[in-house]
Amino acid sequence: MEATGPMKVVGSRLPPVTPAECRRRALILQRQADRLNPYPKARGFVFRAKSWEQYAEWRKQQDNPRLW
Repeated sequence: MEATGPMKVVGSRLPPVTPAECRRRALILQRQADRLNPYPKARGFVFRAKSWEQYAEWRKQQDNPRLW
């Protein structure tokens, strides 16, 4: 099937952005998301479970989804 008539254009494309600008925008978005998140950022730790079942049980008990 061929297109008949001119192509419809919605909006306009922004010019390409530099990697440094992309990183700056990503950091701003991450800071805003962290402010909205009700859970505190978890400190690093290691949880060793003897089995997958024990790990699954531990995971169910956690309120903070940032732990896993």
